[in-house]
Amino acid sequence: MNSVVRAHDLHKTFRPQAFGKPVHALRGVSFEVAEGECFGYLGPNGAGKTTTMKVLTGLMTPTSGTVSLLGAPPSDASARSRLGYLPENPYFYEHLTPMEALSFYGTLSGVSPSDVRERAPRLLDRVQLTDAKDRRIRGFSKGMRQRFGLAAALIHEPSLLMLDEPLSGLDPAGRRLVKEIILEEREAGRTVFLCSHVLADVQELCDRVVIVHNGQIARSGTIHELLDGAPRSFELIAAGIPDDLKDEIRAAASLFREAGETVTARLPGGDSAPDFAARVHAAGGRVLALVPERETLESWFVRVIQSENGPSDVARQRAMAAGGGA
Repeated sequence: MNSVVRAHDLHKTFRPQAFGKPVHALRGVSFEVAEGECFGYLGPNGAGKTTTMKVLTGLMTPTSGTVSLLGAPPSDASARSRLGYLPENPYFYEHLTPMEALSFYGTLSGVSPSDVRERAPRLLDRVQLTDAKDRRIRGFSKGMRQRFGLAAALIHEPSLLMLDEPLSGLDPAGRRLVKEIILEEREAGRTVFLCSHVLADVQELCDRVVIVHNGQIARSGTIHELLDGAPRSFELIAAGIPDDLKDEIRAAASLFREAGETVTARLPGGDSAPDFAARVHAAGGRVLALVPERETLESWFVRVIQSENGPSDVARQRAMAAGGGA
């Protein structure tokens, strides 16, 4: 399959104006994004994510290294015309209405006026802004701006979508809507480059992810490759357990709750939980549920960053991974 984005040995150093030390934002970053995949680009604050996206889109020149965007340098006009980009903090002409702004952006992207007139109402309906089509953008909420920015990125039907924190500022309904649109674009054959702090959404949407840390690639692979497929624990829910067996389960469990005759226990992965379930059944008890609990992308991410940073940063990274922080 063709590579839509190629980054090879990217370095970016920011030089201070006075006597400060140079800041090495990128230190030899290399990766490829295949045509038609949803690719997640992750990392803690200050890791180099936004710098990478600016280099990829041609908004910033790397100190060294090469970038290929849709088979051409980012400066190539034909390549950029096939790119749809939603930055983390998009800027719009506040005095325009959504219809006027989409017409302007479509014209800049080479879309004919007739195609803009046909696409704009459909896109506004798709992002649920039809009722606001005649309002000035200056009165839009953060969530409305995010949804409009996605419509603007799609007006020219790009081959590649680059989305920087597209779920920021959205309520639960808006998040679901944007995720559905991202999946629809992927199903239509478009390539999606997604930068997000909301790791549960990345796990749901992305085929493959890269973790960047301190300007370097820390980990990369498919979700399946990165997350251990074996259950890390089991939740056992059972009733009618003999007291002696109940005491054994309590001793082995990291979490134990008892409500009436029903016991809920979190047991370590491996054979212990299935063995306990079999013993409950053999003793005449009732196994109501035995649920495997696998590692999430969020817990994996925190574990990876902990190994890079040390334990002192874990609390901050947990907050970031859950969606807090920029």
